[in-house]
Amino acid sequence: FREMSLQSAAEGLLETHVTWEEVEQKLQTALKTSAKLGANKTIVHVGEGNGFLSRIGLVTCDWEGAKEGEKLPKQFALKMASCLAAKKMEEVTPEEMRQDPETMQAMWNYFEIFLRETHNAEVKAYDFLSKFANNLAVPHCFYTVPFSDENKLAGSIALEYLDNTRISHVYQTLSVAQVKQVARELGKMQGLSILHGVEKEEWLGDRDVYTAFWKNFTVEVFTQMFGPVKDMDASTAESVDAVIALTPEYYGSNLAITLHKQYGVRPVLVNGDLWSANVLVDKETEQIRALIDWQLVHHGTGVEDLLRIAFSGMTSKDRRDSMDELLDVLYDSMEETLQGAPAPYTREQMRDLYELVFPHAGFFFAPVAIPLFMTTLHDPNQTEELKEQRKAIVLDKVRGICEDIVIYHKKNESKRKFEWKAPEVTPKEEAAPAAK
Repeated sequence: FREMSLQSAAEGLLETHVTWEEVEQKLQTALKTSAKLGANKTIVHVGEGNGFLSRIGLVTCDWEGAKEGEKLPKQFALKMASCLAAKKMEEVTPEEMRQDPETMQAMWNYFEIFLRETHNAEVKAYDFLSKFANNLAVPHCFYTVPFSDENKLAGSIALEYLDNTRISHVYQTLSVAQVKQVARELGKMQGLSILHGVEKEEWLGDRDVYTAFWKNFTVEVFTQMFGPVKDMDASTAESVDAVIALTPEYYGSNLAITLHKQYGVRPVLVNGDLWSANVLVDKETEQIRALIDWQLVHHGTGVEDLLRIAFSGMTSKDRRDSMDELLDVLYDSMEETLQGAPAPYTREQMRDLYELVFPHAGFFFAPVAIPLFMTTLHDPNQTEELKEQRKAIVLDKVRGICEDIVIYHKKNESKRKFEWKAPEVTPKEEAAPAAK
């Protein structure tokens, strides 16, 4: 690896370039305090297996020199941009799915650029979300450190730590009631974004997270990502092969971030990465406490977020049986939040948008779920029985997504046609930077 990059372990916190000195200084400024974090401060890695764009540490403070009456957080979450989690996923990727070393290094160099951009977008997202005045289930942000020409290695975000919460991994499931709670928050988020001028946030309209995603893969590599599904369960072969046959048509699709323009409706705020591990659940009440991770935030139609949480969090049966109701919950919540202000689209238009986006969102999620899942299969602390249970849950989700991609693809063929392809990506192997 190159020296001093986000791709290799550093000497800072959790092997990143972020230091205790910087954290203390930024926190003192944010909290308007002269107190120090203390000699017995600690940081514990709590983000293992939960994503691939950052290292997340739980910081426990040992405040020294606090003034009487000062309310300082005992703990907070420190999110630090890093390629290390993605590198770990690469280690468990089957050999046949890897490219030659030169191509892989080119991909990693591009990924590092992508990582800096996504981190800075999350910094802007928390600034925009701060306008919502705590009316949305989002952790309080203490401070942010964006990347810049002067700071190319130590991007970080300090967030309120919500104790007694858990995430739901892709090998676990959320109940229909829990996803309804998420749908209500999504409706609220979309309504609040309209009320606070999300259309004027030009940086959101400029973000094309899909094109950036496709640039990491050739058609061949992307198709190979479906391979482990068939390897784990031969019964998935028919549904997976049907999706693979559609890959050249969907490769390079960025419809989700352009559809609102083409359809002629106003955009709302879209999290863009709201899979189940980015939803915090209360361990005791099982209530949804917070939506987290805003690196892939962008303008869009909103149904994209609902699709992603449903894909990742629900069994195929629950997702199919409850989707009509979930769409209504989302829309009702958005209308209630708008309090009479014009909605960006009608309820009927939202359902049409949902059907149009479905196969595109499915292609974005299904193959990514497997690499995330594969990292957990290599956990030596898990029994074979537990691994088989987890495998069955993931395969049910992916099989259902693949089956429904084909169904919605056929359903959409009779509808108005839209431009699918990202301008910088074409379905030719030589067109992708990774293959150069």
